[in-house]
This record gives sequence, C-alpha cells and structure tokens, in this order.
Amino acid sequence: MIRETELNIFVPSPELLVLLASGERPLGVRAGPPRIRSIWETYFDTPDEALRRRGMTCKLRQEEGGEPDVVVTLGEDPDAEGVTSRLRLTASAVGFGLFETLRGDSEAAIQIQKIVEPGKLRPQIALEIQRLGRVYRRGLLRRPALLLYFDRITVRAGGVSAVFHEIRIRRRRRGGPTIGELSLRVRDSHHLFPDGLSTLQRAYRILSMEGKMAESNLSPYALSLAWAAFLNGRLALRQRDSHLCMPTFRGSGEDAARALSTDILGTSDLQLIRLGTTEPRAGRPVMEVWAVPDTGLTGEEMSSRTPLVWFPWHELLEEMGREDLRDPVLVSALLLLTRRKLLGQLPWIPFHPSGMSVPVPTQVTPAGSPDATEGLPESPLGPGLESVAALLPLLRDAENGDKPLKYRLKAASEFSRRLGVLFMKEVTDTKGRLLSADFEEAMDPHTQLLDLISIRVRGMADRLCRCVNEDFIPALEAAHIHLRSWSGIMISDRRTLLKHFEAHYLPEMTVAQEWGPSFTPDMPPAGCAAGLMAHNSRDETTRFFHLVLGPDTPSFLSVPGTTTVLPLEELVRGYFLHREPELEQAETFTFRFTTGEATVREPAPPPETSENVTTVEEGGGEATAESLLGSEGETEVPERKILGGEAAKETMLEAEANEDEQPVPEPEFVERRISIVARVLVQRTMPESCQSQLLRALERQATRRDPLIGWPDLYAVHGPLDLSGLHDLL
Repeated sequence: MIRETELNIFVPSPELLVLLASGERPLGVRAGPPRIRSIWETYFDTPDEALRRRGMTCKLRQEEGGEPDVVVTLGEDPDAEGVTSRLRLTASAVGFGLFETLRGDSEAAIQIQKIVEPGKLRPQIALEIQRLGRVYRRGLLRRPALLLYFDRITVRAGGVSAVFHEIRIRRRRRGGPTIGELSLRVRDSHHLFPDGLSTLQRAYRILSMEGKMAESNLSPYALSLAWAAFLNGRLALRQRDSHLCMPTFRGSGEDAARALSTDILGTSDLQLIRLGTTEPRAGRPVMEVWAVPDTGLTGEEMSSRTPLVWFPWHELLEEMGREDLRDPVLVSALLLLTRRKLLGQLPWIPFHPSGMSVPVPTQVTPAGSPDATEGLPESPLGPGLESVAALLPLLRDAENGDKPLKYRLKAASEFSRRLGVLFMKEVTDTKGRLLSADFEEAMDPHTQLLDLISIRVRGMADRLCRCVNEDFIPALEAAHIHLRSWSGIMISDRRTLLKHFEAHYLPEMTVAQEWGPSFTPDMPPAGCAAGLMAHNSRDETTRFFHLVLGPDTPSFLSVPGTTTVLPLEELVRGYFLHREPELEQAETFTFRFTTGEATVREPAPPPETSENVTTVEEGGGEATAESLLGSEGETEVPERKILGGEAAKETMLEAEANEDEQPVPEPEFVERRISIVARVLVQRTMPESCQSQLLRALERQATRRDPLIGWPDLYAVHGPLDLSGLHDLL
C-alpha cells in the first residue's frame, strides 16, 4: 500500500515535451540521467462503470522486461492546484491474468471485492506509454524524492487510437521543491496549466472525439498554431474567399510562431506570448494560440507587407456569427482569447469606453420593453444568437452616461435577468440537441452556436463589469448606498444579517449537508445555486459548499436598519464561514452556477413479449404479490396478464404461430431529461487551477462521461456575480 501525491499536466506537442525533459535541470530540478522504458496498461471496469463512479481504477500493468501487476487506486480528483493524492494497492498477477488475481486475498483484491464481483469486470481502454524518467535524489543514501516522467501515450479502444503527451510529477518523500513550485515554473516558463484531468479522464475525452473521426488518422492533439497579432486594440485577420480567418501554421512551439511572424510581417523579432491551447471538443479545432501584443510597425509599414484586415476587438465580439465571421479556427481561438481577457491576461487590449453617450439603434425599442427583440434581423444560426443580439441594446443603455442612473441600473438588471433566462432555455435546449446528434456533422452547427454565444456574452460581461465598477458603485456610494463584501461589514451587522437571512430566505433553499470532491445534494435540475469553494493550502484539501436558491431569492440583501448592501454570494460566504469556522483559515472563492434540463432522445424500452406474460398453472401455486399489484399498489389485475391452464397454452401457441407474420416494429424514441450545467460565474480572482477543479466537480454531477461542461461555460466576473434587481437599491 502506497500513498502518493502526483501532478499531471498535458503537453500540447512532442517538441515541447522533449524540451522540458532535456538538460541537466529538467523543470528546474537537478535530476539524474534519463531512463527510457515502455509500459502497457489496460483498465477494467463494469459496463455501468461501478469503479469509476466511486473514484477507483483497476488496471493490469506490465513494464517492458517485467512481470505483470494488478494495480488498484483509490483517491481524490485533482485539487485546486492540479495535485492528486491517492492510495495505490499493487498485487502480482496470478497466472498473468486479472480475474484470478482479484479472486485472491491481496489488499487490491479485497478492495475490489467490496465493490463488484471480479468476474463482471471488462477491459475498457488500453494505454501504451513510452516514458522518459528523471529522478531527483537527496540525502546520504540518495533516495528518490521526486520522480519526473515525460510520457508519450497511445490510447486505444473500440478500434480507434490517439496519441497525446503529458508530464507527471510524483513525490516519494520530502525534499527538494514542492509540486506546487514546479507547477508554477512550468506555468511561468511555458504557459502550461493543470486542466484537472487525470490520465484516464484525458484518454476518455480524446477517444470521445476520436471515435467520431474514424475515417481520419489525424489526432485532435496534432496541433496547428493560430497567430493573434494586435495593433491599437485591433486583431489581425486574413481575407480568404468570402470569409475572414486568423493566420495559421501547421506545427507548434515558439519556432513555428516566429516562422509565421516572418512570413506575414517580414520580421521574427517580435514579442511572442503563448496563450495556451484551445479546449479539445468534438466539432472544434484544437489550436495552440500565440499572441503578438504589439507589432511595433507603423500603418504604412503594415500596408506594404502581407495584406491584413485589422478588425477592432470590441466590434469583432459584437459581430461574431455573421456570414463572414464563422471560421472554426477563429471561433476556437476567440474562446481562449476572451477567457484570457476576462482574467486580465490581455492588458494590451483597451477597455471599451464606459459612461459615454451611446446611440441606440432605431429598430430596437428601449430597455426593459418585452418587445426588445423586434426589428432585429433573423440570425441564420438560430434563435440563440438572436437572443444574444437582443441583449446588446440593454448593454448600451447601461453604458450610456447621458441617461439617468436609475434607467442605467434598470438596463443592467434587465440584461442580467435575460441572460439567465437565455442560458436556462436557449443554451440548454441547444445542448440537448447536441447530445441527441447521432454523428459529427449534425453536432457542428450546435457546437458553433454555443461557442458564438459564449464569445459574445464574454465580450458583454467585460464591458458591463467595467461599467459597474467605474460608474455604478461610485454613484451608489454618492447616494449613500454602500455595496460591501462580507469582510467589509462589522461583526454586529454580520449577526443581524445572518439572523434575517436564516429566518426569511434559508427555509426556501436546499443546503449541502456534506462536503467533498463533488456536490451534495446534486445540482438543481433547473435553476440557480450560489456556493463557496474553500482551499486549505496547509493540508492540500478542497471543500465545496452550495445552496440551491429559491425562486424568489434576491441578488442583493441589505443589513436591516442600515444602507449597507451585500451581494447574495457574499452572504453565502458569510453563512458557510459561520457554519464552518475553520474555513476562516482557508482561501475561499464564491461562485454561482445555472442549470437547465436538456432534452435528450433515447431509445424506448422494448415492447412486452410473450415471455413477460405471467401464467398460473391450473391447480398450481398462487400469483405473487408483485404480479397482482402494479407499481403504484393497484389492486386491479389486468386480465391479459393472468391466464391459466388451456387459455395460457392457446395464447402462447397463437403468439408463436403469428410471430413470423407480424412485422418487427421500429424502435420508438422517448425523451429523457438530463441535467447539464449551462453557466458558471466566478470571481476573477479565482485562480485558473481552482476554476478547473470547480468545472470538474460540477461535471461529475452530470450523467454522461462527456457532459459538455468546459471552459466556454465559465465566466470570470470582476464584481457582483448577478446584477438582477440592481435598480431596486435606489
């Protein structure tokens, strides 16, 4: 039995993996010489994934030149920093097989026997690992303290395969830099972030895409490079036929980015920043995005070189989705760029001007009107994008400094309310259609629509947050309305507010009673929840709490008898800190998530056959209670189900005689509801590693292995997480 701690980071290209593994100090650690070996692993589980649902894995592992072992792991998913802590049980394979080993009395076998019958396990996925290992040793005996693994992994299942690369840092004993320090080095030097996935989870995700591209030998992790150059807040695009696209290059890494810069601008002496890799999802190109913050060239120099279209950033986000702005690479890259912008990582893009006079389009009615969507051109991508376009006039009203404050606050409140409705209805419905699609071509339009909604809404969120922070909060302070955080109010006010909250609002909410890597109770099937994520760096644990909100819960609550107002998520923070005092010692982050019920088409159960008919032999035993009572305890006995003696025999003979004559009915379809996360709002101060862990924890509550929860669903907000009812503060 071994307790181990491990950090797992995806590497987007083999060239970068070789660079990280080479030298005397890989990852900044003075490690020993490299050792190359081959490992084969086959993972087993039951058809209903009994082990996976309990956070366990069982695999048959064999190293080149060694005997096979059966390895069972029990542990947690990666924490806020991407670090996994787990228990590993190993048993030598008996007879070179898994099943005979698991029927024994080893610790690994006993643990499996507690959960499932070993004979029910089936091979699920196989990994072929080419590993380059480096070891950091310390002390007089030079015992291993850190194991650095650089892996090329081939995953195989269902007749398809894919290749990906990753770094695995495993600690054996104390000494040397911490895993967290190594993670920061990799992040700062190469912009690689833990994505919250284990090797097995990443392999499943790749196969979920690769299985839909069986005709192609190209792995989705065979990267191309997208080049995002900026000049005075404008993004460089290329005109190709009738559409605009981003410059691309086949390959990855800084050398490829500089080669593309030379081809376009005639110089490689530019500042290049690797922004990361776009999220791998079916129907979306996987790109390594490199940014040039400023070309340093004048307008004349730019026009004399390769022709580029310099599109203003804020206008681009408003126009995404029109006929010439649907290029898949552009959409995929903008998903990453807008996320980096919301996190404050693209400082060279200027803010949208706030508090200025904004012209209102003539075809749109004023803010707050239920007919604000009238007059807008019909979107060729469906009603979802049209609904987003209808939010733009509300945003412009909120930004318009010539309007009265209450009018602007009402526009911001209506914007926030309609955005929640959009995600609970249109977005959730689109995700249901995407889940119901039978092949990749049917998925592409829905995937693109969801991505375009995410891009547009992120651009709007950035503008609205600036308006709130620079205009609304100072104006409210001038009106003697003080918007505060939980830590910004006095202890007596905290007690008063908590007492009021527990008496008037808490009874309408569902409170998580326990904490762990996932949520208890489950996410609401439709509605909103506000929660708190607490990370304790001392014992490297993460705890999740959340409240499923009642339908009439306001977004802002005031301290009784005062003009101090708190956003609801701040009150949720205070409630959990009051209930769990030890959280005061941890770093805490609040969040909101909105869910909807996505309709999914699934085959109906098979029709009842003659084998299901209950017979009672003449003069024989009695019918059971189950056969006499329906599922609701009905006492009526359906005549067709209770047949006796010759009647039963005649019925069975007639059924057999007519079996060949009756056509086989086509399978019918029924609709089933599946809960899918539609939107996640977090404070911009929450680190990306914590955001990733939050997404994974939410993802585990869905019923699919790949439930379409990812970065496009997450919005980093610089201010209150929900502005509904903001105008009521006046």
